[in-house]
Amino acid sequence: MADISDLERQEIARYLEWGKKRLFRELDRYYGASLPGGQRASYRFRGKGRVWFNRLLPSFKETICNEWGYEAHKADPQLKDKESLVIAVGEALVPLVHRNPFPTKGQVPVYLVAAILVQMDLDELCGSEPSQ
Repeated sequence: MADISDLERQEIARYLEWGKKRLFRELDRYYGASLPGGQRASYRFRGKGRVWFNRLLPSFKETICNEWGYEAHKADPQLKDKESLVIAVGEALVPLVHRNPFPTKGQVPVYLVAAILVQMDLDELCGSEPSQ
């Protein structure tokens, strides 16, 4: 697993405290901040992050479930805590997320996307039996 900064760990811990609705609002905030001129009124971008996410959801699923092999990885004792799982999923998603920036060409925070997927439940996403 990649070495990440303390700041990234704090960010991931914060994401894991939030529900999906708050995570998508954060994605909208990044969407707005990626426009020329920086942060704009968030109501103008409400839902734009979710639209981007939903457009790529089949690709996220293919990457995590098949290419990365979630079924095999979920038994790894190092990935039992959600923070480690978000880091590992984020690492797997980096190429896909970097190839698919927001329409504004702004880069998307990969650990935020990974946290949303983990909060969605990877067992459900990948159609596998829940891990024990």
